[in-house]
Amino acid sequence: MHYPTGIIAAMESEFRDLADSLDHDSSEKIAGREILYGTLEGENVALVLCGCGKVNATHAATLMACQARISRLLVTGVSGGLAEGLKVGDVVIGDSFVQHDMDARPLFPRHVIPFEGYSEIKADADLRNLLFEAAKTMLSTARPPGLEKAKLVEGLVVSGDQFLSSTEARNGVLDPLPHAVCADMESAAIAQVCRAAGIPVGVMRVISDSADGSAHIDFAKFVEESASKACAETVRHALRSLAQ
Repeated sequence: MHYPTGIIAAMESEFRDLADSLDHDSSEKIAGREILYGTLEGENVALVLCGCGKVNATHAATLMACQARISRLLVTGVSGGLAEGLKVGDVVIGDSFVQHDMDARPLFPRHVIPFEGYSEIKADADLRNLLFEAAKTMLSTARPPGLEKAKLVEGLVVSGDQFLSSTEARNGVLDPLPHAVCADMESAAIAQVCRAAGIPVGVMRVISDSADGSAHIDFAKFVEESASKACAETVRHALRSLAQ
């Protein structure tokens, strides 16, 4: 059986939510990661838990491309807000991705991936629109706690192997990338693998902090009770549309 849609879940609670309702066909463990195969909302899917950071992200995306042989990839998780006015609970759909910590100067311009000749990777337009509409439906029908006043935006998602926990760190990312909307630790690495493999990718992120250490929330509780539910429900709506 072919499983055309890959899902990379960044959070264990989100993965558990989706895995528990998966009409499970099979699974395989390879290179330390378990891929689940089955049907979810009428769509044949391969599901994997990513882990944190660009290496884990690349690992998961490569397995999905080469082992699961997916045709498209949906990615969800949390991120730190960078754009002015973004609040905890807001939802971002990535339209492009950059590794904010890629810096091989003076050999290559800042953010340019050495020998690849580019820094910014575009999201697939169809999957971006699919996730936008799915997130809009999620927010209009069953907003999890903490997302009661959430807004939905699209924009540049930047990734790096650091948790931005101070204003200085936040500004260090924003100064050269002023249009960045949010920061995570995986999306741009996944997008690079997908570009190399010719696989369309779409990314949805829930803002969990302000990327400056100022957010006064119980992070673990917010992820478990709010962000993971929003991500899982958005994926469900997207899969329903794909299965039609």
